Amino acid sequence: MSPGHFLSLACLALLASCEARSPGTAPAGSGAKASSEPFPQFTDVTVAWGIRFEHQNGFDGQRYRIVETINGGVALLDHDGDGWLDIFFTNGARLDPPPGSKGVRAGDALFRNRGGGTFEDVTARAGVGDERLSLGAASADLDGDGFPEVLVTCLGRNRLWKNRGDGTFLDVAEEAGLTDESMHSGAAFLDMDEDGDLDLYLASYALDRKADQSPCRMLGVPIYCTPQEYPAEPDHLYRNDGGRFTDVSEASGIRQVEPGRGLSVVAADFDGDGHQDLYVANDTTANFLFLGDGRGRFREVGLQSGCALGEDATEGGSMGIEAADYDGDGVLDILVTNYQNQINNLFRAVRGGDLYEDRARFAGICQGRMPEVAWGAGLPDLDQDGLRDLLVVNGHLNHLAHEADEETSYQQRSRVFRNVGGGKFEERSEGAGEAFRTPRVGRGTAFGDLDNDGDLDVVIVNSSGPPSVLRNDGGNRGRFALIHLVGDGLNRNAIGARVTVAAGDRRQVAERRSSGSYLSVNDPRLHFGLGKSARMDRLEVRWPDGKVEVHRDLPADRLITVTKGSTACRIEDLPKYSATQKSEH
Repeated sequence: MSPGHFLSLACLALLASCEARSPGTAPAGSGAKASSEPFPQFTDVTVAWGIRFEHQNGFDGQRYRIVETINGGVALLDHDGDGWLDIFFTNGARLDPPPGSKGVRAGDALFRNRGGGTFEDVTARAGVGDERLSLGAASADLDGDGFPEVLVTCLGRNRLWKNRGDGTFLDVAEEAGLTDESMHSGAAFLDMDEDGDLDLYLASYALDRKADQSPCRMLGVPIYCTPQEYPAEPDHLYRNDGGRFTDVSEASGIRQVEPGRGLSVVAADFDGDGHQDLYVANDTTANFLFLGDGRGRFREVGLQSGCALGEDATEGGSMGIEAADYDGDGVLDILVTNYQNQINNLFRAVRGGDLYEDRARFAGICQGRMPEVAWGAGLPDLDQDGLRDLLVVNGHLNHLAHEADEETSYQQRSRVFRNVGGGKFEERSEGAGEAFRTPRVGRGTAFGDLDNDGDLDVVIVNSSGPPSVLRNDGGNRGRFALIHLVGDGLNRNAIGARVTVAAGDRRQVAERRSSGSYLSVNDPRLHFGLGKSARMDRLEVRWPDGKVEVHRDLPADRLITVTKGSTACRIEDLPKYSATQKSEH
């Protein structure tokens, strides 16, 4: 996020138009879809499903603590192993409350999915209602017991919630050696050295300003100061040594670059060599692309690869990230969300993952509008036709944004785009439901099948307000597959595994990750839209250790559990609601 760009609108007038440039050669992919084809409606079921949560960003009216503007993540996970996705929200907190004041004590929250469109608040029972200022989350099963842990990044010391398997959690951050205090933001678990356990990358933002410093102003209106006013903090990389994490930031090579005010991080195999890499979205500094060698060493190649800067070769105010194959060529592309008056980047891999070009304008995801500040984002297949669509969540950081610039506003509409093939998208926000016509102050966003009907729902954290839990209505007109991976040893979640699905004339890839979007965690099951295909011809899993296993002729519209080393997949219907679930736990 970049208030500095907020102050220089005239200098950016050349960006006011977002019409596509000369299209050149279209990326690999299927032919275009007719725009008259139906697209899902999204219904806000937050209240109907019993999710009563209020995010508090900690705002006290002073506008000197930039952390107030960037917090708000959400994690989708099955914390109790019942087959239904639960929802974990991170929350802010009032900083420097007046003497004698209790301040705002909001606390993180965990909602258990009981099925049948009902959730219950189990925060107190689970023991995760931390009242410190939390930013984001990552989730993975770190000890191989089948139950996911949750890492919560905080202002100060982080939390590492160990899942006891009985619905309760215990903070083991200190015992795990995660005692560093900073303004941590994005986090990602990965097996960087391929020893079978999960290591951890922690992005850090900046040193916060002091209470005696005044906010900046634009046209007499108080606003948050530019990120450059906040000295950048270095990121951290921790090696997992038997459950205790050792800081190897220097030895790993990630400190060979200057700190970058990191916000989001995604671990993925970008260059296709079988080793985990890292992409970091930085605020007003160049984004990082760290390529891993599988032995715990990384080299930064963002600039030479073409995915570190915006289209005009300037440093963006980057927030959210998604890494997915939107054009169907089998290589991961990168979506990056940015600040006002900057386009969101859609970096298409054009040479096997070691060279990228920004195709956002050609893809049609600008639509002539750039007053928005973009945060959470994803490339989910919302209509299950086998092509990944695009969703971006927006919201300003300055409460008086419209008074300083009449072209923008504090509350902003989120946008959804349908993938029409040939590397292009068309916006479908207006017809996608009231949720996309109502302005909010969006932040973290996660995608997952909350109601087990086969299509992907959306959860959005709104700063200082209730979340938006959006049910996908109509997305399951197409066929689908949900893939649940079961690895071995300490990486039971198979974090870093790559799945390739072939169905009909379409080939798709996806990777199992611990985090994504903006400070958030998506459905741990990998979702594939299959269009009209009733079966998958081929399902290939490249496990984190490089072993490849292939399964053939699998049915659509099922939950497919693939266990490493097993010659057969477990094929079952998605769990359905039963009345007994209400009384369980």
